[in-house]
Amino acid sequence: MKKIIKTIATLFVFVVAVPSIAGLAITELWNSILVAVCGFAAIGFWQSVGLFLLGQILTGGFILGLFLVGGSIHKIFHHDGDWHSHWHNMTQEQRREFIERRRREYFRFRNHKTADSDAAE
Repeated sequence: MKKIIKTIATLFVFVVAVPSIAGLAITELWNSILVAVCGFAAIGFWQSVGLFLLGQILTGGFILGLFLVGGSIHKIFHHDGDWHSHWHNMTQEQRREFIERRRREYFRFRNHKTADSDAAE
């Protein structure tokens, strides 16, 4: 239940609160600077929220980045297995073997020539 409440609160902050605060800031800055200096028309709150969201979409801004990276960061800090202690309990030989196996798997996936040469062996 705590996880659901935490998820809803996080979504509220990033979907409602951040765009609202940014919208207020953009409205004030736009209307106080650009109207006086450049002669642009004054904008309202919803137009400034729209500008903020458009900027986020066009630049791959922090909101999208937090949603995409947030899952990865959560997985790092709240992982299912205990890899940290597992890695430290390995011997040097086991670590080398693990690294070599990962390299072979990675290059087999990434480089078909390596996969062909491994198959020939």
